[in-house]
Amino acid sequence: MSAKIGSQSRMMLRLVTSVSRQAESYLLTSTPLAKDIEQQLVQVYGLKVVYLPQLSMSNPFRIYEAWKEMKKAVQVIQPDLVHVHGAWNPLLYLMELTARKNGYVTCVSTYGGMAPEILNTEFFKKRMLPLLFYQAPLIRHSTSLLAINEKEWEDIRNLNLKKRVEILPEITSGAGNNEVLSEALLAAYRKAIDSSYKRFLTADEELFVERCVIAASTKDAGETTAHSRRLDDSLSFRRIFLYAYDEDVMELLHAGALNLSYQIPTIHNVGDIPRYADKKAKRKGGLQQLPLPVRKIKVSEDNPLEYNAVSALLRAQKEGIKRLSLRHKTELYDIFRNQDFDEGVVGAELSRLRLKRFTKKIQNMLHEMYNMPVGYDIF
Repeated sequence: MSAKIGSQSRMMLRLVTSVSRQAESYLLTSTPLAKDIEQQLVQVYGLKVVYLPQLSMSNPFRIYEAWKEMKKAVQVIQPDLVHVHGAWNPLLYLMELTARKNGYVTCVSTYGGMAPEILNTEFFKKRMLPLLFYQAPLIRHSTSLLAINEKEWEDIRNLNLKKRVEILPEITSGAGNNEVLSEALLAAYRKAIDSSYKRFLTADEELFVERCVIAASTKDAGETTAHSRRLDDSLSFRRIFLYAYDEDVMELLHAGALNLSYQIPTIHNVGDIPRYADKKAKRKGGLQQLPLPVRKIKVSEDNPLEYNAVSALLRAQKEGIKRLSLRHKTELYDIFRNQDFDEGVVGAELSRLRLKRFTKKIQNMLHEMYNMPVGYDIF
């Protein structure tokens, strides 16, 4: 870059341009760029520059005007990920908030702005209000933070925000390997996107997994599902595999696709894809791996079909319907649809255990998901 710009701007531009040749990239900014810099960004790096109204901290209407333009640009671009560079003005917070509210993944680079030597400088006079009103929410709610070095990583971790922080290779002016930086940044983006894939999972992709599961677990799948063997090009099998892996139905997905004559890509080891830990992850394994409440079941284990039906519903109630995976729902379907237990004995025991209402909810769910024929209700 021929024009003189600050060190933070150099780091920001290097991050912005490092992946512009590998992915379609946009730069939204309220700061006018020098003509030679803008020309280089557009012609050499292939960036698309979108200018927002310049900010004036004394005129809140300018912030509102910039936010409207930014919101419009995000809706038009529909990005896979929004990378917010910095945490030093309200517009950056509004950028992250707008992207997040519209379902997009967000990453934030603070460029040393959370270092204690900066935060402690005239804290009550200059730092406290910005930190409370927009810096802290910006950092706290983003998908991940990108640190420029180990010191910034330590500074962020010391704030006890319990945030996902990725360390990038050294990006100071002119130093480091551009290819290494590009690979690291793309890997960080992909990790954030894969960790947030449920935001992008379409109804068709979710339905495709459920159809395959039904076909693999239902003897009369041809009667219970309506399907087309031509796959929609809009389906993302990366998201489909991630969803099936988290729902613990990868084998059923593969078997169901074969039964329905779908030609799907080779199923690779989804468990090796780097992702952030999911605090709401569903339990792996079948119903037998769920904890059984300490409640007296009067049905003897000598009657395995009846005991299995009652204990499965007890385990499902303890886990909660929202926490049940597709594998759990499939096993419940198999119990009601295919196992020939004594409905009188099971119904009486479920009534004694006060599971009648919960059992009806489970059966209604199975009717909606699997189109379970009428006549398989216990009550």
